[in-house]
Amino acid sequence: MIDVLIVAPYSSVRAGLRTLLAESADCRVVGEIGGSSDLARILPKTPDAVVICDYTPVDGPEVVATVGERGGSLVVLGDGEAGYRELAGGDLAGWAYLRKEADGDEIAGAVRAVAAGLVVLDRLLAPAFCPPLPFAPMLAEESLLPDETLTPREREVIQLMAQGLPNKNIAARLSISLHTVKFHVASILAKLNANSRTEAVTQGARRGLVTL
Repeated sequence: MIDVLIVAPYSSVRAGLRTLLAESADCRVVGEIGGSSDLARILPKTPDAVVICDYTPVDGPEVVATVGERGGSLVVLGDGEAGYRELAGGDLAGWAYLRKEADGDEIAGAVRAVAAGLVVLDRLLAPAFCPPLPFAPMLAEESLLPDETLTPREREVIQLMAQGLPNKNIAARLSISLHTVKFHVASILAKLNANSRTEAVTQGARRGLVTL
């Protein structure tokens, strides 16, 4: 059974999400709160719960940060790009970005996926964030400027990023500090002129730096 904690500013939205999840035999709502102010207090009591957040620009970033600080799992119901950048650059164990109009099956499926440490992106939103790779041959590594070639360690980091691993797990896998991982991720994004981890992986794949 997967425990779920709902974070939404409006009671009607919380009730709707609770009703949708009630149809899933493997999802159990263990709490409903209105915002981030209560999340830091309640989350330690349900450390393994998947958090579902009805994202708002006012409170959403704090929810993402709070869950990320604990290496938790998060499903964001967003609109456009709001909330996506925070998710893509965070330290979440697993995350999903869905439209606010997502149905019960989509939400439940996302909950199961992030609980398993995966990353989920709504198929209708994917083209905006992850343009499809062209069928043309991948760009050569020489397309990077001489001083922008990824170091061997950065290659290892971006490969693990491509697997959807958060910074915390990358640090453990490579036996380096979390601070060092964040430094490498920032360097990778800068060298590939990317605004998010997903964009960096996409650019890396196009340039033959990542095996998907």
